[in-house]
Amino acid sequence: MKHSVKEIVVLGMFDLSRLDRAQPVRIHNLTLGLRALAPTTLISGDRGPRRQAILRFLRTGGLRRMRALYVESSTSTATESDLLLIGLARAARIPIIIFIPDGYQYFPAIFPRAGLKMALLDAGWRVSNAAYLRLADALVFPSWGLAAYFPTAQWVDTLLPGGVKGLIASPLAWEPPTIVYVGAATYRYGSDLLLDAMEQVVARHPTARCHFITVDATYLKEHPARHASWLTVEQRASDQLASVMATATLAVIPLRRNTYNDLAMPVKLFDSMAHGVPLVVTDCPDMAAIVQELQSGLVVAENAMALATGIIRLIEDADLAHRLGRNGYDAVQAAHAWSHRAEQLLHMFEQLESGQGHAHSAHQ
Repeated sequence: MKHSVKEIVVLGMFDLSRLDRAQPVRIHNLTLGLRALAPTTLISGDRGPRRQAILRFLRTGGLRRMRALYVESSTSTATESDLLLIGLARAARIPIIIFIPDGYQYFPAIFPRAGLKMALLDAGWRVSNAAYLRLADALVFPSWGLAAYFPTAQWVDTLLPGGVKGLIASPLAWEPPTIVYVGAATYRYGSDLLLDAMEQVVARHPTARCHFITVDATYLKEHPARHASWLTVEQRASDQLASVMATATLAVIPLRRNTYNDLAMPVKLFDSMAHGVPLVVTDCPDMAAIVQELQSGLVVAENAMALATGIIRLIEDADLAHRLGRNGYDAVQAAHAWSHRAEQLLHMFEQLESGQGHAHSAHQ
C-alpha cells in the first residue's frame, strides 16, 4: 500500500481573506515559511467555514497524514471542532505546538469585560486555554512578558513576529519627509499622540506629511488635525504596503504605556524593518528592547513632544536614519524573517519527535 506523505497542519483560527490584521498576517506568512521547508496544510477561516474544513480534513483521513500540528489560537474561544482536532492529534501522539497571541482577559482595566455576552466569551476563552495547557506539547507566545501570565509545566518559548525576507529596500524619501503609521486608530495605540506630534513636526518642517494606514479612522474624527493637508488616511492590507513604504522617511509606533502594551510585540515593527524603514517607537519595554537590540530605530517617551523630537531628529539626520533603516533590514534578512520563524517551529517539532523537547523554559 502506498504511504501518504506526512504533513504539518496549521490550524489558524482566523479568516485570512484579507490580510489587514496582525493574526491573519502571522498565519499567512508562517504557513508560507513552513511550506518552503516541509509539506504543510492550512486549515483556517471564521468559525463556520473552519468547522467544515476540519471535519472534511478528518473524514478524508487527515489524521493519518498529520506529522505535527501548529495552532494559532483565537483571541476568544476555540470551537468544538478545533478542540476535537487538537484532542485527536494528542491521542495519536502527534506533536502539538500552540501559539497564544494575547490575554486581554487578564487586563480588565484596559479591556473592560462587561455584559453577559462578554462573560460567556471570557468563560469560553478560559476553557479553551485550559484545554491548550493540557493538550499541547509546547506553548509559544509573541513575548516573554505575555508568557508570564500563563504559568505551565510545558515547554514555553517565544515565537516573535517576522518580516518578509528579500524585499527591496527603497531609498528613504526626504522631500517631502513622510512619516508612516500602520495600525488601529485608538487611544491605546497612541493615534492622537502621533497627530499631536505631527503638528509640532510640521511647524518645523512645513512639507512633512503623515501617511496613516488604518481599518477604521473613526477615533480620529474629532482631532483638530484630522483634515490637515499633511495627513492622508486610508485602508490597505499588509500585501499592499510596499508602495507606501517606498515613500517613507520613517515609521512610527506610538503605543501608550500600560501593563498590556508593555508586553506587546507588534507585527508592524518587523514589517517596517523588512522595508528598510527606520523606526520611532515609544518605550514599551518588550518592543523597545528589540528596537534597541537591533539598533533599528529610536525609542522615546510616550508623549507628543518626545515623539516629535524623535521624528525631527531622523528627518534632520539622514546618516542616522539610513543607518537605523539598514540595521533593521539586515536583521530581517539574517534572523528575523518569517522564514526564520518557520525554521524555529520546524526545529521545535523535530525536537519533540526525537523526545528531546524541553520540559519547560524559564521566562527570560
